[in-house]
Amino acid sequence: MSSHKQHRQHAPTNINFYVITISTSRYEKMMKKEPVIDESGDIIKQLIIQSNYNVVGYDLVPDEKVKILKAFANALDNSQTDVIISTGGTGYTQSDVTVETIRRIFDREIEGFSDVFRLVSYSDPEVRSASYLTKATAGIVNGKVIFLLPGSPDAVRLAMRELILPEVGHLLYIVRRK
Repeated sequence: MSSHKQHRQHAPTNINFYVITISTSRYEKMMKKEPVIDESGDIIKQLIIQSNYNVVGYDLVPDEKVKILKAFANALDNSQTDVIISTGGTGYTQSDVTVETIRRIFDREIEGFSDVFRLVSYSDPEVRSASYLTKATAGIVNGKVIFLLPGSPDAVRLAMRELILPEVGHLLYIVRRK
């Protein structure tokens, strides 16, 4: 039996996720006590629950380095958290600072995630060449896995269904193995 098949057999099945949405406009609405629609964050939470995993936390923060770092620090400090998934701030506008902020705290980057995410995105006829306009990435901090996804609901759905959910247990098994 191949090693990845063995790893999958030993992979954890009770996985706890922490979801972070990075969006200044949604954060400002929340602060004004106005209704907030967080389609991408909701998609992530829904797909986690449909996969029989758990959501143990959620934050909504603006595109500000300190607030982003604080949200990730809180998620990482939560003893229940196994995986953190964020949405937003992975493009190239001046306010898109998620990747530059969080990449610095990675113990290791999961380099293949970015490559495969862009490849799978490129395969979508509606995306094609626009797939290289994302800095989406993933990394490991203290035995916890972090995925930094775009704010687009379609991109989030694609990453969750095609890349994250099928391998997250396998990845956690590898990351935590001595």
